[in-house]
Amino acid sequence: MAVKVRQRDGAWWLFIDHQGKRKAKRVGVGKPGKRSAEQAAIQIQAKLAEGDLSALEAPERRAVPTFEQYAERWLTEAIRPHRKTRTEEYYRQIVANHLKPTFGQLRLDGIAPSHVRAFIAEKLGGRGCSKHDVPARDCETCVAPLARNTVKNAAATLRAVLYQAQVDSLIVSNPAARFGRMFDARHDAREHVVVLEPESVASVLTAATKWYPDHELAVRVLFYTGMREGELLGLEWEDIDWRRNLIDLRRTVAFRSHRFIVNTPKSGKLRTVDAPGSLIAALRDRYSIRQAEAAVAGVAVSPWVFPSATDAAKPLNDAWLRDRVWRPLLDKAGVRHVRVHDARHTYASLMLRRGVPIAYVAKQLGHSSIAVTVDLYGHFVPGADRHHVEGLADAIETAGTQPDATQAQPRPAAEQTTRV
Repeated sequence: MAVKVRQRDGAWWLFIDHQGKRKAKRVGVGKPGKRSAEQAAIQIQAKLAEGDLSALEAPERRAVPTFEQYAERWLTEAIRPHRKTRTEEYYRQIVANHLKPTFGQLRLDGIAPSHVRAFIAEKLGGRGCSKHDVPARDCETCVAPLARNTVKNAAATLRAVLYQAQVDSLIVSNPAARFGRMFDARHDAREHVVVLEPESVASVLTAATKWYPDHELAVRVLFYTGMREGELLGLEWEDIDWRRNLIDLRRTVAFRSHRFIVNTPKSGKLRTVDAPGSLIAALRDRYSIRQAEAAVAGVAVSPWVFPSATDAAKPLNDAWLRDRVWRPLLDKAGVRHVRVHDARHTYASLMLRRGVPIAYVAKQLGHSSIAVTVDLYGHFVPGADRHHVEGLADAIETAGTQPDATQAQPRPAAEQTTRV
């Protein structure tokens, strides 16, 4: 009689061997799974010693849901209570647009590593149509490959859903657990950074002044501070330090089903950013106008720096900003279409090109570490690598023309001693 606890594929199992009968039972994963397995082993050992063979009986087969059914449960139970609204919407888009078409109708226990491998390969390489025996990237009528980062995020989401299914004992192992190597490390985050040149930024601001004067200031804040879109929409007048030219970023705003939801900034970190004096002056002028308008109307000034055009008690809607202002504004300016978030990338790139220390830029952007800033924007530092290489050579060559302080110098006779 033997009951052993073993770990396989990241999960803890019980292996029962009694009177020629054998049974394997999956218990769970991680430290809780190990503890549960050890406790169950003791209980089963005691039952077998008493002649109770119920542990060797086959349990009723548990119904395993399809990926689509379980993914909705994962979004509702694992994501919604613990993540921000924008993050939940992001995961929902990945599931709906990329995962459900491929895995939706498959049972969780029917998804194999080969399915995951084929999914990633197809998304990275595109999909050719039946009439063209060429890669998708070479044929305008075929489905083009997705951006590498998009595929990587889709694979990570798939892995997270299946990991939770493994924790819930719906599958024995995670078929998506070992596919990180399919993403070449050479394709890093910086290839997805899109920036505008200073001339393009100037064109956008000029067009905003002419065609969208009510929103020109919002666009200028994006380019002049590098704050995120949600942080811009969450700005209140009390967040501005008029005397020191500072803006406190205390909240973000996201919209869901026509309701706005206020959250803390990304990663839950509040921060203060420096702003140009000209920008603070423009904000002060806007506040004075709002005060005058409110006094005439006999109402209080809206707390939002950028309120909704239809209801000043609400912040500006993000979709409205993108669809009614940002995209048509780029058309008016004759500038290629970029995302609102790319104004943040543009801010970082222009700061670094001007020689601003990367640590300061990281602080302004609110990155969790300077490594994030370096990974994203390090290539915008003008001649950084060449500068340091030449500097090293200069230091060595200059040192070669001067006395070497590290070499031992003859000691004065009075200080010399004789060793015995």
